[in-house]
Amino acid sequence: MKNIEKAPDFTPSAVMSALVNEELRQDSFYHPNLAGITQGGMANHYPMTIMAMQGLGASDQDIVNFRDSWPRHRAAIAGELGLKDLNEVTTQNWRQYLGQSDKLREFRRVFLQLLGQGESAEVITELLDTMKPGLPMGLFHPLIRLSFATGHGDLGLIADALAYMAIRYQDLYLEEPTINPEPLDLLETDVSFSAASHQAGQSWLSIRQWLEKGHLPGRLSRKIYGGSISICEQLCREQVIHQLALGTGFTVNEDELTPALASICQAAARLYLFEPALTTLHGVTSCQALAELTLRYLNRENQAVYARLWRYFWVWLTALYIEKGCPWLSGLFPESALAQSPETYPSNSKHKKTKEVHHPDLNSNKEQQLDLVSWSKLKRLALRSQEVHVMKMIYSCDWLYRHIGQESAFQLAAIKALPQG
Repeated sequence: MKNIEKAPDFTPSAVMSALVNEELRQDSFYHPNLAGITQGGMANHYPMTIMAMQGLGASDQDIVNFRDSWPRHRAAIAGELGLKDLNEVTTQNWRQYLGQSDKLREFRRVFLQLLGQGESAEVITELLDTMKPGLPMGLFHPLIRLSFATGHGDLGLIADALAYMAIRYQDLYLEEPTINPEPLDLLETDVSFSAASHQAGQSWLSIRQWLEKGHLPGRLSRKIYGGSISICEQLCREQVIHQLALGTGFTVNEDELTPALASICQAAARLYLFEPALTTLHGVTSCQALAELTLRYLNRENQAVYARLWRYFWVWLTALYIEKGCPWLSGLFPESALAQSPETYPSNSKHKKTKEVHHPDLNSNKEQQLDLVSWSKLKRLALRSQEVHVMKMIYSCDWLYRHIGQESAFQLAAIKALPQG
């Protein structure tokens, strides 16, 4: 049923069908979280999914079938939730209202005004820089939605995504992750932090070795508990996690940002391969979203901003790696970079108790497996699944493969995301 509320101005995308454009315009009337539940609620995946479906080659009929069978409840912002614009939020004071869910419509108005007054790339970059401490909130769905919205181009959709980010805002980090944090005291351990400057995975190897020494618990500021999402959010504010992520030789700065982000994307895909879960899946899709925004807007003047965004993201992804038990990601590093493989540990070593994961897709026949599953087939299978996370994951993996690097990890992660059987 079409919403009868007065429609805001909407600029259709020339690369999307009339049906998709109309569905996106109509979705602006609905809350970005299902049922309008902001804290702990599930994101409204509908607009992101139909844009991903379009990118995967879906027909209009495919999208109609998905729309008609999708069981989730989208809550109308005005009619059902009664949210109003009281004109309290302005272009000058909007920062003081961050995190207030009842200001959704006001944030949208303010951000739309800012986008209309300045260059979109500059406005979006500045707003991202301001709201970066809340980047992981909602499992990165505001960031992912922003990536899709900027790909479409309508300023209203972009303002919707930014308003979503504003109402979900919470400072998870307390202090900014720095390029060279205070180094850890390594006197009590023989671990050498010597990761290559562009190798995120080698940094994780150093972290794994250090954690096996049992140093982490005594360095946390408080007890960490809860589910995977909550644990990662709590770890983001721990200084020791910042030190591990950014103090092990892996550099994330403006001078080396392109190879660093590529390495982070590959690490995210590998982590999903070995620990497929909702959090690791969104580690890939959010990494792709940030990469797309970075490549779309990066220039000489804003390099420092995007380097900061990637440092925030890398701290969260490293927290996720730790939360998942620091799996031994065989095949992630060159053989020469492996200080010691699990097979060489002594039988009575503490290392034997550490989680080791070997994925069947990462064996000597992986090239043969990849030859049998082309991207066109993966896209068809994703569309056939009609599952929002599967379709978005294959879309992200395909984008990473085409724009970041033709790495087998991206294709294998796409294969892993497909329903089994």
